[in-house]
Amino acid sequence: MRKYLFLLSVLTGSFTTYAQKKNEKFMAFVSHAQIKTEKSSDWIVVYASDGLMGYINSEGKEIVPPIYEKIHPFGEYKEDWARVETLEGLSGFIDSTGKIVVEPKYEYINKFGEYKTDWALVSLYSHYGFINTKGEEVVKPIYAEIPILKR
Repeated sequence: MRKYLFLLSVLTGSFTTYAQKKNEKFMAFVSHAQIKTEKSSDWIVVYASDGLMGYINSEGKEIVPPIYEKIHPFGEYKEDWARVETLEGLSGFIDSTGKIVVEPKYEYINKFGEYKTDWALVSLYSHYGFINTKGEEVVKPIYAEIPILKR
C-alpha cells in the first residue's frame, strides 16, 4: 500500500490519506485532479473529478484513460476482458493490456455462450447480432429479435 501512496505523492505533489484495514479499499484525495483510487487486480482503478473511470499500473503509467462511466471486473464475460460503458451508455470490451478489443458501440452485450459457444448477443439501434470471443462481429446486428432456443 505504501508504494501506491508514495506514487500518488510523486505524481501529484500532495494528498490526504484515510486509514484502512488490510485488503479493504482505500482512498487518496489528490489536490490537483481530485482523483480517488482503489486497488483492482494488478492495476489501480482511477476516477477523474468528473467520475469517469480508468486504470494506472503500479508504476503510475496510465493504461486506460479515465474515459469510461463504468468498467466491469475482468473475467465476467471473457477471461482477460472487461466490459466498459461510455457516458452515452454504450458497451464494449478492453483486454488485460488496456487495448480496446470491442469498440464500445453496443447498447447491450450479453454473456458469451448463451446462444452459441464463443458468441455473445449484441444490440445496436434496437437490432440484434453476435460477436465472437475474438471481438469480431460474426452476425451483423440487423435482426429485430433473436429468441433463445431451449437446448
